[in-house]
Amino acid sequence: MVTAMRQRKDFQRIEGVKSSRLIVIAAEGRATENIYFEAMRQELCATNVQLVVLNREDDNSNPANVHRQIKDFMDEYNILDDDQLWIVIDRDDWKEKMLADIAQLCQQNSNLRFCMSNPCFELWLILHLEDIEDYSEEDKKNLFENPRLSTHGTWTKYHLRKLMGHYQESDYDPSILLPHVEEAICRAEKLDINPKDRWPQTTGTRVYLLAKSIMDR
Repeated sequence: MVTAMRQRKDFQRIEGVKSSRLIVIAAEGRATENIYFEAMRQELCATNVQLVVLNREDDNSNPANVHRQIKDFMDEYNILDDDQLWIVIDRDDWKEKMLADIAQLCQQNSNLRFCMSNPCFELWLILHLEDIEDYSEEDKKNLFENPRLSTHGTWTKYHLRKLMGHYQESDYDPSILLPHVEEAICRAEKLDINPKDRWPQTTGTRVYLLAKSIMDR
């Protein structure tokens, strides 16, 4: 028995904006990225951009699951040529083959964007407040390796707590960061020494590309 293919729905676009572009984000983390991008949506999103941040109910954060979440959205809604669907993940300890497979899937679809931070998304947050080029060699090493500290979580989380006064993955104030997004973009661009690589092989983050797209830069 042959079943009929399910009809995709039209996503409700911004009324009164002729060339509205849809940007959809699926992230590895359940809270950290969502807090930041929801704040961007409210404060810095261009008027011709409609930003959708997908929520994830389970704890399965591997890159394949993040890609599956975006794929489910694409299967449900009609996607226009100018729409962008971003997969936001960390380098962490994921195996290179898994990352390469997801990056290749993104290359095969002009709407998909592969957005990795090395070592993690917290680097992007740090870049709002500090230029890591000023770090000592020891701190640069700690940032890249991002070791787990006995009582403070990872090095990047501990460092963000020092910079912001308070930081938890699911509880921090993005309004401290957003006034400095232009500085973060500039610093991240300087770190991206091989922009044609599928992801940063050294300390770096491609979130600056997503931020520029949200702001229609």
